[in-house]
This record gives sequence, C-alpha cells and structure tokens, in this order.
Amino acid sequence: MSGSRGIVTAGHPLSADVGARVLREGGNAVDAAIAALLTSWAAEPLLTGPGAGGYMLVAGAGEEPTLLDFFVAAPGSGADGARRAELVPVAVSFGDAEQIFNVGAASVGVPGTPAGVAEAARRWGSVPLPDLAAPAAAHARAGVAVTAPQAYVFEILAPIVDSTAEARAAFAPGRRALHEGDRFANEELAETIERLGAEGARPFYHGDLAAAIAETVAAGGGTLTREDLASYEALGRAPVRARYREREVLTNPPPSAGGILLALALARLDERVADAPPAPPSATDLVAVMEQVQAARDERFVAGLAEEGFQERFLAASRLGSTTHVSVLDSDGRACSVTTTNGEGSGVLVPGTGIHLNNIMGEEDLSPLGFFRDPPGRRMPSMMAPTVVLNDAGDV
Repeated sequence: MSGSRGIVTAGHPLSADVGARVLREGGNAVDAAIAALLTSWAAEPLLTGPGAGGYMLVAGAGEEPTLLDFFVAAPGSGADGARRAELVPVAVSFGDAEQIFNVGAASVGVPGTPAGVAEAARRWGSVPLPDLAAPAAAHARAGVAVTAPQAYVFEILAPIVDSTAEARAAFAPGRRALHEGDRFANEELAETIERLGAEGARPFYHGDLAAAIAETVAAGGGTLTREDLASYEALGRAPVRARYREREVLTNPPPSAGGILLALALARLDERVADAPPAPPSATDLVAVMEQVQAARDERFVAGLAEEGFQERFLAASRLGSTTHVSVLDSDGRACSVTTTNGEGSGVLVPGTGIHLNNIMGEEDLSPLGFFRDPPGRRMPSMMAPTVVLNDAGDV
C-alpha cells in the first residue's frame, strides 16, 4: 500500500492496509510496522504471533541505524535437561520434496515478539501502543478470511496443526485445516493483543502470561522456564554494513547468521561485476556466489557466531576480496524493515491466550551441529536478515 505519507509492504494485504492507515493518520514508519506486524498475528497465524521471534531494522531520517534483536533464545535456565521430552518429527510435503520438522514442547524456545513490539514502540514510536494494537485485536476477534497463499500454508503445515488437540481446535476445526475463504478468528488472541497494547511486554515475561507459558511447556516436557522468560530482553545492535554498487547495505549482525552471509554474498557479487556496466547480476554469478557463501557456513562459522569480534574477522578483507515480513518507508525518509517467524509452529498453544509457541529449537537448519547445544539465553542463529540500502548521502 502506498500514498503521500509513505509506503507499506507486508505478507498479507490486511497487514499492509492497517500499516498504511497508520501512516495516513500521521504515524511514522515504526508505528506503521508495529500495527502491520500485530495484524499479521491474525492474518498469518501459522507464520508469526506472540510466541514467535524476529528482528527490526530502523534507519533514515536522521535515526542512528539500529537492528532490534528479538529473536528466539535457547531455553533451559533452571531446568533439568535430562528430563526433556523428545522432539516430535513431522513430515511436511512441498509437492516434489518432503522435509522433516520437529515440533512439540521440547521444540519451544523463548519467544521474543512481545518484547520486540514493546521496545520498538518505546524507542521510536509516536502513536500510543494501545492504538496500534486495536486494529489487530479487532481483526482477530472478527476473523480474517484465509487468502490463497495462507491456504497453502495451512495445507502444507496440516500435519503440525494436527499434532495436538489445541492446534486442531484453533486452526483445523472439525479436523480440517482452514481453506481459502474460511475465516480465522480467535477471541483469546484478540485479548492477548489488547493486553500487549495496554500493559506492554511485562505480562509475557514476568506476569501471569509468563507463568502460563512456562507451565504449558513444562507439562509437555519442554525446558522453557519462568527464569528464561524473566531474563529475556530485546537488544539493540549495530547493523552489519556492506558496500554494493556504490550503495551501503545495512543488515542483521551476529549472533544472527543471515546478515553477514548476505554481506559476504554482496561483496563477492561486487567483485564479479566490478568492471561490468550497471545491470542485475547474471544467474551464473548468483549461483556461483550462493555456492561460495553456503560453503562458508561450516562448523567454525556456526561456533563463532557468539564470539566477540566474529563479524569483523569473518568479513575481513582476506575474505571479502515459515517467515513473514513488513517493510515501511515514511514521508520523512525513515525506513523500518521487520521479519518475524514462528518457525512452523510447535503445535503447543497456551490455554486461554491464543499464543501458539514457536518450534525454533526443533529447526535443524538453525542447529546444524546438533540440537540443544546452545546454552540458555543464547539467541538462535537465524538466517533472517531485514535489510536497508542507503545512498552516499545516507538516505534510504
């Protein structure tokens, strides 16, 4: 959605519409992104929600470029890992391929989206958070018609939706996953969104919602504890900076993996097309660079993400030679890029809240050296990389 106040793109038309309305009413890019993100909890309920995690990058309009990290953290503070339940493997078919995802209580990590929303509103917001939450709560209460893309998500994730009675009740009434044109409505989710707007993140990490989350996970054999939730916070980080075609690219720094791999890929592309006229890179160049970057994601890379100074060492001169997303640009030139994910969802819903918890600890791609090797509190190494491109004047 676009207009004289800016532009909003999102994974669902309703999310984009809500964000655009915030811009038209005088809100800034971050206000619009928050409103759109909260609406996505009702419009894309298998991809994101209050049990998910993500990142937000804010730059332009004189803002100090900042990456807000509210991705999922490894759980286990005060828990007995020996008593952890087994991950529950579920086969998901993509038509010509099948992939195993792991769900259940053991797959749940510490969610970050409530903390991220509240911290973004505190740092950059100009519209009261209750006002930004109100449209999302209204849509969750009234119901959102399932679009064709969302129907496909429901279809392929049907085995996960069918893995627990709670998930079936929310997403597959009558044991039939929602189809295009069906409406997803959840009164409990609406109330949870309203609580986030009215009370901020505290109930999710220190109050009754934190207790309910921890008790639900513990009952299923997971290791997420109240201590994990109480120690969680959204963190501001300096973004990775890379040059490409005389532009500065800002993206996600470690301990996330995706941003510095993207920076490496852009640098490699710049090397390959340095003497070529301005044009998109060829398919051959893209494939070659993708192969190089994937090869760089070895055991040393994964182990080094949590080390101080790893970004600088990895991007040194010798080396350089499901998610949903919202992007907003406001009329002042402020950009906000935010990516969130619930993984595929764990199938574990917290009774009375509408919170579907993530399965990030069961994502093999995020634990390539083996499951449950990260200490409690460490951010999982996501490949998500919200990105902003600046010109030489520092404008978006």
